[in-house]
Amino acid sequence: MRVETGVIAAAGSGTRMLPVTLGYPKELLPIINKPAIHLIIEEYIDAGLKKIVIVTGENPTPLYRQYGMENLPPRGKYKALDEFVDKLSGIEIIFEPQSGPYGNGTPLIVASKYIPEGEGFIYGFGDDIIKAEKSFSRQLVERHHESGALVVGTQQVPWDDVVRYGMIEFKEGSNQEMKDVVEKPSREEAKSNHAMFGRYLLSTEIIRILKEIPLGKSNELWMTDAVREYVSRGGRVVVQPVVDGQWLTIGDPVNYLHTLLEYALGDPEMRAAVLPRIRKILG
Repeated sequence: MRVETGVIAAAGSGTRMLPVTLGYPKELLPIINKPAIHLIIEEYIDAGLKKIVIVTGENPTPLYRQYGMENLPPRGKYKALDEFVDKLSGIEIIFEPQSGPYGNGTPLIVASKYIPEGEGFIYGFGDDIIKAEKSFSRQLVERHHESGALVVGTQQVPWDDVVRYGMIEFKEGSNQEMKDVVEKPSREEAKSNHAMFGRYLLSTEIIRILKEIPLGKSNELWMTDAVREYVSRGGRVVVQPVVDGQWLTIGDPVNYLHTLLEYALGDPEMRAAVLPRIRKILG
């Protein structure tokens, strides 16, 4: 499939990051000098995507002010802003307010009118950041071209943490192709410690399934349920772990701080400045 469209779910309320998210969505939380969503946009652009649909929540104005093409600053005054404008100049960014039931599957229904029938697309959650040497979305695209299957991002987690995620069950004799995915199983119920996170390469068949299936847990529309249904109908889904990198999240204060530290300590110049301060704090 051709893959030129990316969707970003940016409609969450960010309640775990209150009160800072009263003023702007968590997707604009800074990761050093870039908003979190900017890292996802860069990931998409580096994968060759040409169109990005951002599904927004109740207060889309800050996102639109940051990424609406007519709002981009003029070039020539600041190098960092020139790089920012150049990065965005070759793509189309569309903002669409979320409507419909709660759940992480709903943004795809909202964005579906911008996704050509029969084409693939990348779907990402706005609070999931993948720090990797190569764009993780490019890794998904390459995996799809190799396998011909849909692809989900996965990362191994400690067994005690499987109750927090959608956990993969592999087909017998495989550690690549999905048989099932179970949302937040007990440790005893989990068939592996491979967690599915918020990055997918999907087809429009998944959108059709989302429109057909009933609401799931907590009366919400879940991606997990759509992927399970796709597999039950004979569709193939393979996993893609993060190569030369890791999945990070910003949805709560502790994980947000973890993400900041990963980016700060991953930059040689910043590491040299920050590490002595951390050591001093730790005594």
